[in-house]
Amino acid sequence: MNFLFSINHEYVRHFKAMMRSLCEHNPCQKRMFIMNSNLTKEDKENILAEFNSGCDITFMDLTEEYFKGFPKVKRYPYTIYFRILAPLLLPKDIDRIIYLDADLIVHGDLTEFYNTDFEGNAFYACTQIRGFLTWFNRVRLCVKRGYIYMNTGVMLMNIEYLREHIDSDAIQRFTLKNKWKLTLYDQDVLCKFFGNKIKLADRNKYNLADRHITVQNMFRKKKDKIDLEWVEKNNVIVHYLGMNKPWKKNYKGILKGFYQRYEEK
Repeated sequence: MNFLFSINHEYVRHFKAMMRSLCEHNPCQKRMFIMNSNLTKEDKENILAEFNSGCDITFMDLTEEYFKGFPKVKRYPYTIYFRILAPLLLPKDIDRIIYLDADLIVHGDLTEFYNTDFEGNAFYACTQIRGFLTWFNRVRLCVKRGYIYMNTGVMLMNIEYLREHIDSDAIQRFTLKNKWKLTLYDQDVLCKFFGNKIKLADRNKYNLADRHITVQNMFRKKKDKIDLEWVEKNNVIVHYLGMNKPWKKNYKGILKGFYQRYEEK
């Protein structure tokens, strides 16, 4: 399997927790590409020392110059944009790759996800929104009905397709012109340019967050409510979305234990 990541120095600890979970449940040979702009020599040595067995790791040291002027905040640094242009930077023999954020835990087998038939689409991913927010994002980004607003934290990328269809100049022009109305920056960009080329994956299985559990349990019968036993049995990836991180004191939810299994002691 091919894997892609985008991290900075501040997130190395959480990245390693995610990597431990990924490797434990997916023992196959893995080819990994780690995009970054500020990893130290020590960061890279520590990652290689722990994960080099069974993993062919390549560090992609990227400059942020291309993204100068793009909107960013502390929570969303320029590294979030790296995944957008990754298909143009990856080796030519890569035809598909799984991108994973560092704030998640993989506690299951990704073989089925990895081998999904794209059916002509650019991405296989989940959406985190429904109803009004779906409509609002379409209006805000001026896209047609049917465009999907995907979560970019977990996605299978059709590199072969994207290599031919990514227009980096058009992306740069759109982002600089519309930065005042962008909210979740990289997701906005990908929805604008590829929202009609997304095959939807099951959110409960591949991108489950505590907020989803809370909302769904409001409408489920008592015997069908999502609990830890349900998550262990039916879910593959838990994602700590937004500000609700399991390493923070104010964390709320039932999924913290998955992170604690793999965090560095």
